[in-house]
Amino acid sequence: MQAKINFFCIFAPVITNSMLMNRFYYLLLLTVFSLVSPAVQAAGAGTNYLTKLQAEMLRLISTPERDKFLEVTELIKSESQKQGNERLFYIAWGNQSTYEATHQDYPKAEEIANRIADYAQAQSSLWGNYIALHTKAVNALQKQDYQEAEQTFIKAVDFRHKYFPGESAGDDLQELMKIANHRKDQKAGLKYAHQILAEPNVAPIHKGRALFRISQFAFNKNNKELYDSIYNALMELKKTDGIGTIEPVVEVNYNILNKNYDEALRLCKDLAPESRAERMAVIYHRMGDDTKAFEYMAKFKKINDSIVLVSHGNVVNSCYVQMNNERMKLEQKMLEEENSNLKHIILYIIIGVIVLAMAVAVFVHRQRIKLLEHENAKLDKARKQAEKAFDMKNEFITHITNELRAPLNPIQGFSDILGTKEYELQADEREQLSSLIKSSSKTITKLIDELAELSLYESKKSLPINYTLSPNHICRHMVDSFRPQCKEGVRMFFETDLSDIYVVETNQEALETLLGHLLENAIQYTDKGVITVACTEYNDMVRTSVTDTGRGIAPERREHIFDTFREMGDNVKLVGLGLSVCKVIAKLLGGDIWYDPDYQEGTRFVFEIPIKKQ
Repeated sequence: MQAKINFFCIFAPVITNSMLMNRFYYLLLLTVFSLVSPAVQAAGAGTNYLTKLQAEMLRLISTPERDKFLEVTELIKSESQKQGNERLFYIAWGNQSTYEATHQDYPKAEEIANRIADYAQAQSSLWGNYIALHTKAVNALQKQDYQEAEQTFIKAVDFRHKYFPGESAGDDLQELMKIANHRKDQKAGLKYAHQILAEPNVAPIHKGRALFRISQFAFNKNNKELYDSIYNALMELKKTDGIGTIEPVVEVNYNILNKNYDEALRLCKDLAPESRAERMAVIYHRMGDDTKAFEYMAKFKKINDSIVLVSHGNVVNSCYVQMNNERMKLEQKMLEEENSNLKHIILYIIIGVIVLAMAVAVFVHRQRIKLLEHENAKLDKARKQAEKAFDMKNEFITHITNELRAPLNPIQGFSDILGTKEYELQADEREQLSSLIKSSSKTITKLIDELAELSLYESKKSLPINYTLSPNHICRHMVDSFRPQCKEGVRMFFETDLSDIYVVETNQEALETLLGHLLENAIQYTDKGVITVACTEYNDMVRTSVTDTGRGIAPERREHIFDTFREMGDNVKLVGLGLSVCKVIAKLLGGDIWYDPDYQEGTRFVFEIPIKKQ
C-alpha cells in the first residue's frame, strides 16, 4: 500500500494540472497503479527495512542511547528470525555484547556473549558459535587483555576456516595483526599480514592494511625492491577498489627509500606528531645531518612516552571507527537497493507513458529528477555532518593529549634532575624545581577534574531541583571563600539589588560549580583592581554577573570562549574546560551564560537562572 501511495503522489500534480488528461486517462492510470504497486512493494520492502535497521544499529552503538540501541537490535533479531536470516540474527545479538564492552560494562558484555554461545550450541548453529567467539575476542580487546584477545581471535580464524572455507577471515586476522603490532612482535605481525593476503575473497580494506604492514617491514629492512612492489600494489588497490587514500607515512617512506629527501620532508607535515618526529630523524640521518636527527629522535621519544596516556581511548575509538565503516557500507547498500527499486518504478512508468502520452512521461521524469536531487542534497548534508562530528572527536582526543603532555614534560624532566646525584643544586634551586613540579601536577589535576565535571553534566538531560536558597547567601558565601585566593592588591566585592529573603528553586551544587569557575577565571587573570559579583532580577530570572578589571579577552577570541579547547595564536595554547562546564550547567538549570562585549575595563560574564524552573 505504501508503494502505491508514493507512486500516486508523484503523478498527482500531472493529474491535477495537465489539461491533456481526461477522465478516461485518469481511470486508466489508477488501473496501472493498482497492478504494478504490489510488485514494487514485494520486491524490496522487507530487505530495505532490515538494511535500515542495521544502519541504525551501527549508528547507535557508539552513542549513550542504550534503550534505543537495544530496541533496534531486538527488532533486527525478531525480523531476521522471521526471514530465516541466521547470520544477521547473531550479528545483532553480538553487537549488544560489543555495545556493553565499548561502554565499559564488561560483566554485562561477558554475560551476553556466554548466552549467545549457549544458545548457538543448543541450536547447533555454526554461525552462532563463530559470532560467540568473535564477540568474546572483541570484548577482551576492549578490556586490553591482549593475550586473551589473541587466543580467542585465533580460535575464531580456525573455526571460520574449518566451517566456512570459501569465506575470508580477514577481519579476525586484521585484529590479530593489530595486537601483534601493539606488542611490537614484528614476526607475528608479518605472519598475519601474509595470511590476510592469502584469504579467499578478502575485502579490499583488509588487503590494504596487510600491504601497509608489509611495507613497514620492507622499509625497516631498507628493502627498496620489496617496498616499491608493495607501494605499486597499494596504488593499484586504491585505483581498482577505491579503498581510500594511501597512508601518508607510505608516501614518506617511498620517497625516503628513493632518496627524494626534500619531498619526504615536505610530506611529513601530514603525519601524526609521533610519526613526524621519527621519520624526520630518519631523513636527516640519511642526509648526514646527525645533529638534527638526534634532535628529532629526542622529540619522538617524549611524544611516544606521553601518548600511552590515551591508548585505551584509541582502542575504543578504533572500535567505533570500524562500526562506523560498517554502517556506511550498509547505507551504501540501502542506496543501491533504493536505486534498484527506482529502476523498477521507472520501468512501470515507461509502460504508463506508452498508454497515456509522451508529454506526460517527460513531465514526470523531470519531477523525479528534482526529487532525487533534493534527496541527494539531504544525504550529502548528513554525510558532511557525520564527517564533521568524526573530525571533532579526533580533534578532541588530540587536544586532550597535548593538554596532558604540556605539564607532564616538566614533571618528568625536573624529577630526573632532582633525582640525579650529578647535579649539585642549591637549596633555592631545588625549591624552585619542586614548586614547578607541584604547579604542573595541579594543572593536570585541574584538567582531570574539569573533564570529570564536563562529562558528568553533559551526560545529564536535566538536574534535580533540590534546594530553595537565597542568591545573596550563595554569592556572599562564594565571594568569602574565594577572596583569600586573590592576588595582592586585588579586592573582591559582592553587590545585590535583592533582599536576603528573596529565594530561587535550583540545584545548589551545580550553581556553586558554575560560579566557582567564573571566580577562578577572574582571580587568575586579574593582577590589580577589583572583582565584583552582582545579583539582580530580570524578567522572572535571577541575573548574576562576575566582573573584573583584569586583562580582558581579545575580540577575535570571544566567539569561541565557551568551546571545548581552542587553539590560541600561532602556537597551540589550550585554555581548559571551565567555561565549557559553565555553559552546560547554565543550560541544565534552564538559563544561559554569555560574555558582555560592552564592558571595556576588563572582563564581565553574565549568567541567569529561572526563579522557579518550569
